[in-house]
Amino acid sequence: MKTKMTFNLPTISSIRLTVLFCLLTFHALALQAKDFQSLASMRMQSESFIMNYPYESPYPPAVQLGILDSRLRLKACPEALSIDFARRSMIKGNTAILVRCPIKSGWKIHLPVRIDVFDDVAVAAKPLLKGQNIDDAAVTFQKQNIARLKNGYYAKKSSIHQLQSRRNLARGTVLTPANLSPRLLVRSGQQVTLVLTYNGLQIKSSGKALQSASLGQVVRVRNSQSQKVVEGVVSGEALVRVSI
Repeated sequence: MKTKMTFNLPTISSIRLTVLFCLLTFHALALQAKDFQSLASMRMQSESFIMNYPYESPYPPAVQLGILDSRLRLKACPEALSIDFARRSMIKGNTAILVRCPIKSGWKIHLPVRIDVFDDVAVAAKPLLKGQNIDDAAVTFQKQNIARLKNGYYAKKSSIHQLQSRRNLARGTVLTPANLSPRLLVRSGQQVTLVLTYNGLQIKSSGKALQSASLGQVVRVRNSQSQKVVEGVVSGEALVRVSI
């Protein structure tokens, strides 16, 4: 005996009810979404803020925004969001963005972010010896992530020709205030030129430096003629300006 199989096909009315239910559910979810702040929009605005921040760099920053919990529900802000760094002293590296709804009793949230900023920085073009003066031949410039240079750096626009190495440096070492120091333009016991400007006249004499000093520093010098000790400001190689 053959068994006859039957299938219950949905009626047109039941299909209509299902479609209607889906439409009503979608509409309810859409209305609910309007009540909450879009997390995707918040992230996009935060990234735009960072990309347009006036970093003193010839290169665009690289941004890695933290992930917001998808369950986060923030009331939709009726005004434009206020976005700034959580701490103005931390605008690169591992930091955070403060996003606020700028109305009375509005919400605020911290968004963690990693910002890498790049610049052309000075590195040793060749091995440098301790006390070696820095000149054009000693320096080249390379693109570096300055967010990682905790000891500082010298940008391409910086002048480092009045500096010398504090210690032996390998080729490719990033030059920083930690491994360079002001170059000594006057050394203790050195014969220097004293320049006195008085009433528009310049009077020059010679003297013996009693201490070492770099550009702009005050140094004591014994005048070779009067044997008096005077103080002046180092203004060049073996050059000291004295004022009355």
